[in-house]
Amino acid sequence: MTSWAIAASESDVKEGKMKPLDIGGEKILLIRSGGELFAIENRCPHMNCPLQGGIIEDQSIKCPCHNWKFDLRTGAYVASDKIKVKVYETQVKDGKVSVLL
Repeated sequence: MTSWAIAASESDVKEGKMKPLDIGGEKILLIRSGGELFAIENRCPHMNCPLQGGIIEDQSIKCPCHNWKFDLRTGAYVASDKIKVKVYETQVKDGKVSVLL
């Protein structure tokens, strides 16, 4: 079953910044890049390193532990689209960012 969960105020996530969240036990990283909001799993599949603290580059994030780079739109590891982090759909309504769980 999927449902929308309010994650943050839209003003809480500034351009080029990220906000780690725990929503219903799911570790999620909310990121604003290129004016868009993205929500991805806050865990690198390589060694379970949290992606928060990583480097945001255009539409991607580089893991702070081993420099693995993931596309924020698809969650795919740039070197192999067979490796992915979970991506969550986002919506903004009345100044609140919601994530589809």
